[in-house]
Amino acid sequence: MSIVTLAEVKEHLRYDDDSNDSNLEIYRLAAESSVLRYTDVKHHELPYPEEFRLAVLVYVGYYDKHRNAESDAPVNGNFMPQPVQALLFTYRTPTAV
Repeated sequence: MSIVTLAEVKEHLRYDDDSNDSNLEIYRLAAESSVLRYTDVKHHELPYPEEFRLAVLVYVGYYDKHRNAESDAPVNGNFMPQPVQALLFTYRTPTAV
């Protein structure tokens, strides 16, 4: 089951038409995949935590704004937007290297 729907993404980003649906769907799927890979499996039960929902919406907004990985795109060493990482931090067990 999806963490958020395409309709929720469009509402969050204030899209009124369907002209960008295919791109938004790709961004949504990529963001959901990243969120689920970053977090511990024990938190992947339905309903998903609200932080997951907001993280996906913020992540999709990031992808939408920085479509071509421009040099001005804010990044950290983990290649995950800082607000997304902050939302998900408590759902991850850090790994020591």
